[in-house]
Parts: sequence; C-alpha cells; structure tokens
Amino acid sequence: MAGIGFQLARVAREGGVGGIAAAAVHGAIISSGPWLLTAAGMILLERWTAHHLQGQAAHLVQTVLIYAFSLSALAAAPVGIVATRLVADRLFARDSAAIPGILLTALAAGGAIGLTVGLVLYAGLGGLPPATALLSAVTLAWLTQIWIAAPMLTTLDRFRAVPAAYLLGIVLATGALLLVPHAGATSVLAAVGLGVGATLAAILMLLRRHFTGDVVLPGPDAMPRRLATIISLAGIAAVIAIWIDKWILWFGPESGRALGLLRLNPINDEGSFLGLLTIVPGLTLLLIVTETRFDRAFGSMLARCTGTSTMDRIEEARTDLVRVMLNGIRLLILVQLLVAALAWVLAVPLFDLIGADVRAIFAFRQTSLGVVFHLAAIATTVVLAYYDLFGRILATWAAFAIGSAIATWLQFDAGLAAFGWGYMAGAVVGASVGIAMVAEASVNLTYLLFVGNNPAVVGNGGRWL
Repeated sequence: MAGIGFQLARVAREGGVGGIAAAAVHGAIISSGPWLLTAAGMILLERWTAHHLQGQAAHLVQTVLIYAFSLSALAAAPVGIVATRLVADRLFARDSAAIPGILLTALAAGGAIGLTVGLVLYAGLGGLPPATALLSAVTLAWLTQIWIAAPMLTTLDRFRAVPAAYLLGIVLATGALLLVPHAGATSVLAAVGLGVGATLAAILMLLRRHFTGDVVLPGPDAMPRRLATIISLAGIAAVIAIWIDKWILWFGPESGRALGLLRLNPINDEGSFLGLLTIVPGLTLLLIVTETRFDRAFGSMLARCTGTSTMDRIEEARTDLVRVMLNGIRLLILVQLLVAALAWVLAVPLFDLIGADVRAIFAFRQTSLGVVFHLAAIATTVVLAYYDLFGRILATWAAFAIGSAIATWLQFDAGLAAFGWGYMAGAVVGASVGIAMVAEASVNLTYLLFVGNNPAVVGNGGRWL
C-alpha cells in the first residue's frame, strides 16, 4: 500500500490544487471505495425492500445481510491476513510463481469456513427453509472469499479494479431486482447473491490474468507456525474489536429477535454503521501521507543498518524516524478530530437528509469520536507491522476488543444514550496500548533490528511481543 501512496503523493505534489483533490479522491477509493460502495448499496437496498417487500420479508433480508457481512469478515480474518503476508513475502522474494497456489488454498479454506458458518447460522439458528438457508450461506461464503481476494489486487497497481468489481456486482443485483416482477425475500437474496458472485468472479479473473503460473500448493513450511498463529489471532482480534459491542447490544435495550434465534439492534446498528464511515478521511490521509513518509524514513534507517554507517548515524536515522512517525500520527488525529466535531454538530441535519432514525444519533456521535482513537490504533499497528512485531499488533487489537466488551457490559442497561460508548472506550484502550507498544519498540529499535527481533537470533517465527 505504501507504493500506491507514493504515486498518490506525487500526484498531489505535482498537480497543484487539482492534484491534491485527485489524490484525495483516489486515496478514498483505494482505502475505502469498496466499503463506501457497499454502504451505498445496503442503504439503497434497505429503501427498496421497505417499499417492495412486506415487513417480515424485508426484516429477513436485512438480518441475513447484516450477519453475512459481520461474520464473513470474522471468517476471512485468520485466513486472509496470513495469505496476504505470504503473498507479500513471495513478491519481495520475486517468486510470483508461488502466489496462485497461496490464493487457491486461502480461497478454498475461507469458502469452506464461510459456508459452514452460514449453514449453522441460517439453517440452524435462523430456522430458514433449506433453499433460502443455502442461498444465504453461499452468499456469506462468497463474501468471505472477497475479503481474502480483494486486498491482493493492490499488488497489481490496479487499485481502481476493486471498487469497479463492487460496482459491477451492485449494478447486476439492481438489474436482477428490477427484472423480478413479484419480489420475495428469497428472490431478493438471490439477486444480492448474484451481485456478490459477480464481484468475486471479476476479482478472481483479474488475479488469474496477472498470476498465470501453474498452481503449486504451499507446503507446511511456507510460514513458521508461531508467526502464522500470531498473525491469524491478530486478524481475528481486529475484527472482533470492531464488532463486539454491536454483538453484545444485539441482546441489549431496543434489540429484538430478528430471525429464529438471531437478534439485531437496529438503532445501534444504524448509528454505528454511519459513525464508522467517518473514518474514510483518516484512512485516506494514512495512505497518502503518513505511511509513505514513514516508509521513507524506515527505509533510510534499514539502509544504514545494512551498510557501513556508524552507530551514531544509525541513531540519527532512528531519531528522524521517530520524529516522522509522531508528526504523522499527530496529523491523523487532528484531521480525524475535525471530522468527529463536524459529525457531532451536523448529526441532526444529516439524519434528516438520509431519513435515518434520530434515536441513532447517540450511537453515531459516540462512534464518530471513537473513530479518532480507532484510527490511532490502526496507525500504531502499521508501524508495528514494519517492525515485524505481530505479537504487539495482537495485543493492541485484543486490548481494543476487551475494553470495548467490558465498557459495553458496564453500560448494558443504560439505554440509547450509551450506544457507541463501548466502541469508543475500546478504541481508547486499543490506541493507548498500541502507542505504548510502538514507543517502547521505537526507543529500542536499533537493538530489535540487530538482536531482539533478528531471525538469526530469535528464529523465523519472530517474537511473541
């Protein structure tokens, strides 16, 4: 992603005001385009089902899709993040021939996990008829595979391809809905499944056209077991950190049984979903400015470590790296704080404009403020990934998830005004732990590079912390 950030930074630097605007738009598309398109598609589908389906059918569709999106992310997390690391390692080693096998293995594993989760969820807990349950489970499995495959397109410098694939799926699903004369819940789910399948097919076609070698499945020694375990757990913890307060509040005030044993909290879900969208400016800035500057500074330090520089010159590079990192994180937080302030002030007219439930404003405001700290946590995990300290990434996201769960339980019966507080508290805890982890590592970075996290000393599996 830093490579794409360099291209966008050059566009902003050389293109004047128009270049800055173009870089910002492209950065938003790369960092959040699929998410924004999915959000728009979900909002439009909700509005369409409200007018074309009876209450129970519309509620069924909404429940199936909310569970599909949240649990597909969880199902994909342990597989997708390990596959991404393996692909990155192969690209660094200029061994693209191994990538098709990695992708095929990851997609098969993710699809199997997603399908199993979907069948248990919809047929078992949801009590849906077999055909509808199978259709919903397949959609969840395809979404799981999209979570795994889509990040790989950044290796092709085809950053517009992912949102284009999502847009293709939305257009096909829309066309299918318009062609159905008397839509029911199953036919709507079939149209959505068609769109999801088309998106996945488009992504896979692009990947296959680029990685054309024979499929050779990765062996058990493709990644040290300890490192794979830490990375998988970090991916799971990152997803849980975002969703755990929503899952808990599906059993809290204003919640209700949605489908069989499955529950939802529509007010909190809507406000939280809209609040999370405010992270887009921060993610764009992280991509274009923060990570690219840090990448240059870190590369300069590594060059001195692997060259003939003196210890004083290496320490000088480390000091410069810390300065660049602090400036980048400070800029991120200031910009995101401004966005959060605008969200608080403009919440009422925004909800009136989109026709959202005004009772969700509490969740929206608290979530938009929590996003500031969530973004700080993301920035710290990016730095820790450069340092190859994945155990600390796991600790950061685990602290986020645990803090969010505890804060949500403590205010479980507080009502609407407390919605979003659990997520915000968890984000504060996660950001605090992440900053502490980065600070300690940055102070001792020279030691870590030469001794403390040197594979020749600690082994290929890396450190736990």
